[in-house]
Amino acid sequence: MSIKLPSSEQFLYAANLLVNRLFFKRGYNASITSILVVKLDEIGDMATAAHVFELLKINYPNAKLTVLCKPFVKSLIACDPFIDEIITNVAAYKNSYELVVELRGTWTTLFKSILYKAKYRVARAEVRAANRGKQLHEIATNTAIVAPMFPAVDYAMMPRLYCDKTDEIKVSDFMNQNGLKTFAILHVGARKILRQWPLERFASIATFLKQNYQLDIVFAGTIDDDPQIDVVRQSLNFPTYSFTNGFSLSAFSCLCSKASFYVGNESGPLHIASAFNVPLLGLFGPGVPSVFYPVSANSKVLHHVLKCNPCNQIDCVEPQNPCITRIQVLDAEIAIADLMGRINL
Repeated sequence: MSIKLPSSEQFLYAANLLVNRLFFKRGYNASITSILVVKLDEIGDMATAAHVFELLKINYPNAKLTVLCKPFVKSLIACDPFIDEIITNVAAYKNSYELVVELRGTWTTLFKSILYKAKYRVARAEVRAANRGKQLHEIATNTAIVAPMFPAVDYAMMPRLYCDKTDEIKVSDFMNQNGLKTFAILHVGARKILRQWPLERFASIATFLKQNYQLDIVFAGTIDDDPQIDVVRQSLNFPTYSFTNGFSLSAFSCLCSKASFYVGNESGPLHIASAFNVPLLGLFGPGVPSVFYPVSANSKVLHHVLKCNPCNQIDCVEPQNPCITRIQVLDAEIAIADLMGRINL
């Protein structure tokens, strides 16, 4: 009989719970003047946490707000008016902050919060422990993490993202050069293979959007997505456009703000589009139901939740028919038609 040991993440959560009870206070204190938000996470995770900065600044308008994030995520929040400073290296965490907010940290950031004697600290582990067995939507989780530090919390606040002025010009130039007015963004990539809808089905949806709604098609992603994008584009008999090389996350955000529709796998770009309330269709595979679904009224999700869900998203127990491939083209067309019936392009 094998014994399943706790994961490294579970050990870290337990340590956070213990350390918070032993070393730190929690509760509203208007005199707090320095805050560190630790969010060492991926693109989509940051997109679903951006409202935390606004909530903190509303409640602590005189506090300097510093964010510690991964380097490649920085451009997504670089223009957020509620952030005073962004650091992208854990080694740069070498000051004392009165309040530390661990949205997603590491053992090192945990130890540093003790070493540099933060007075107040809240952490993700507390919310996950309180909701064990019923994980909240990620936006609600991030709100709940900081809620103990406010006299009242606005759970209705949604994440907002902000674009760099230079990137707005780049996107405007891109649209003008290609004669784009109404267009759909298609994002065919995803970090994990089991999250990737088949490329030929994206080609079918591109054709559906072009023929039925006269939308131009812009394929977006990073240069790593170019090989997949090229496969789809070469299978189509009408011009399409690529928005990959040389564009930042801020530029992609700006592109989303101007798009008429979005179709993509569960991935970071989906959550950026959702933050801009773009009408969108999200294609979900092995992800946990509801936790990362887009929340805007003009969004739909297609998700075949199997008995094996949730999984590690690497080893599939049904490799001949994984959950993401159970989404058929007709399913997507029906969902798009329903969304199009609600909006005026």
